[in-house]
Amino acid sequence: MNKIGYFSIASGSSGNCGVFFCGDTIILIDMGVSVRKLNNALTGLGLTVDMLDAVLITHEHSDHIKGLSTFAKKYDIPVYMTEGTASAVLQKIPHAHNIISTFIGSERFFIKSVEINSFLTPHDANESVGFILKCQEIIFGFATDLGFIPLNVKNMLCKCDFVVIEANHDIDMLRNNTVYPYQTKQRILGNLGHLSNAACAECVVDLVKNGVNTIVLSHLSEKNNSPVKALRYINQMLFIAGLKCELFVAPVNEMEKPIFCEMEVDKCLALG
Repeated sequence: MNKIGYFSIASGSSGNCGVFFCGDTIILIDMGVSVRKLNNALTGLGLTVDMLDAVLITHEHSDHIKGLSTFAKKYDIPVYMTEGTASAVLQKIPHAHNIISTFIGSERFFIKSVEINSFLTPHDANESVGFILKCQEIIFGFATDLGFIPLNVKNMLCKCDFVVIEANHDIDMLRNNTVYPYQTKQRILGNLGHLSNAACAECVVDLVKNGVNTIVLSHLSEKNNSPVKALRYINQMLFIAGLKCELFVAPVNEMEKPIFCEMEVDKCLALG
């Protein structure tokens, strides 16, 4: 049986990293964890870093690349990022140039048999992107770190079977946060910031209406959101719309289990 699925190693403001599986193709999405943490997580899955075929980087913010410096010293695995992201990354990690492969935002390319379609995201980074990965009969979408969902991005995600999407903050929790300065709050709430639970829910309803059957809520703020709050809000919006889907939250640390898509039943399930 060919297994296609996703496992989140870390998700949130302190670090982001996940693994996409497609048969014998294994792709890391973002490298916002230490190499030690990556190794430990992959070991738990029966994998090693050397088994990775590639790394996809969404953008250059530290919570998405903080493990890349050590990774570039230890491994000769290709790391794909936009030209704009590469320009920013190489200012911080010049020795990574040997393993970086660049593409233009919205460009299509292949990693073995997996087709990768990138799309530009509205975020305060240098040419940040999300991804659509096509593997056999399954289409997987990855969209985090975006201040809003552009129509073209929503249209691409609506064609997916499985989507990882940002649910960064609860608007009231963020506005009532007494630690964050005003400018930080405005950045997060702005069109180049992060998706709120409300904005995420609006998109999720449209995705499910169009046939997306599995959704992972990702990049939750530890200070301005919670898994319970995000799940409750989005489930409520789905209930009001008369819709159902498999809905998960990517925790701050590793998921308990990967989420695989079983081809023969055309459904995604959490499996051990």
